[in-house]
Amino acid sequence: MHDATQLRKKILLSAYSQGIENNTDLIHERLHLKKQTVEYVLEKLKNEGYFTKTKYDLDLQTLGVGQFAWVFIGIDWQKYNQEKFIKEILDLTPVLTVADVTGTSDIAIKIFGPSVSYLGAFVLGMEKLFHGTITDVRIYYSNKEYKRHYLKIYKPVAQKINKIDCAILKEKTQDSKIGLMEIADKYGFHRNSVSKRWKGLWEKGIIVKEIPDLTQKGYDEIKMGLKAFMIIKPLPGCEGKLISTLVKRPDVQDVFTTLQNEIVIIIRTENSATLVQNHRSLTKVDCSVRRTNTSIFLTKYNKTTLSLKEMNSILNKRGN
Repeated sequence: MHDATQLRKKILLSAYSQGIENNTDLIHERLHLKKQTVEYVLEKLKNEGYFTKTKYDLDLQTLGVGQFAWVFIGIDWQKYNQEKFIKEILDLTPVLTVADVTGTSDIAIKIFGPSVSYLGAFVLGMEKLFHGTITDVRIYYSNKEYKRHYLKIYKPVAQKINKIDCAILKEKTQDSKIGLMEIADKYGFHRNSVSKRWKGLWEKGIIVKEIPDLTQKGYDEIKMGLKAFMIIKPLPGCEGKLISTLVKRPDVQDVFTTLQNEIVIIIRTENSATLVQNHRSLTKVDCSVRRTNTSIFLTKYNKTTLSLKEMNSILNKRGN
């Protein structure tokens, strides 16, 4: 019984961090298990509520819109309903994630676009749209990305995509299990063309991996129930050493530097006690940390799909 439980956790953790499928391997190959065994365990975990569905992780940098920023804002909730505000923010094209956070801010928003100027203009427009509701804004523009969702980042090459690619990405991000033949029939494309473009999306690195969309029960099962955003100010000359250490840590999901010469990490750990332990271990790295600032994610809302309208908007702005 113990071995079966550990196997379930091992499969769920590998599926979440490395993917059920990625650019280099499949989960059953990686774990040296039979394909049928992994498929059975994943289906059982889904039925038991550890995840709701699978989804594809895209590398937006390969689409030429890889610049991103985290925006932390304060909100006057007396002037705006929280649920309505979050829904309207998430409907905006550049917004990928909205999260309730602890600390001096109320909401954290991850936005993406083709340039820093585009992101800056979007934030100004957002402030005008919610005039009087947003009381404070802090923006952390990405400078260089080193790790994203547990995978090291290698400099991507921007790829050209066509209308078939857009349709595939739209449909597959909306429903990962939709068949390629169904997509071809829906849009009137030749079936061989759709199959060829789907293979190309993987080969070009536009699609990075397929992962389970975990519930809180799933995160707790793999001891990742708490998510935190940590800003680290390194000591002069220590940035490289600290980044190298952070990238290797299995509890660190994302690592990137900001235009303000800070290092930002997103960390997933079991609970507040383990977060304290992780924080202490970071600050003990020789000649590295001057100070840190941490916000804990409470409730997180992700954009589940990119519509064709949003895909066209992204591509048009990339071309400008």
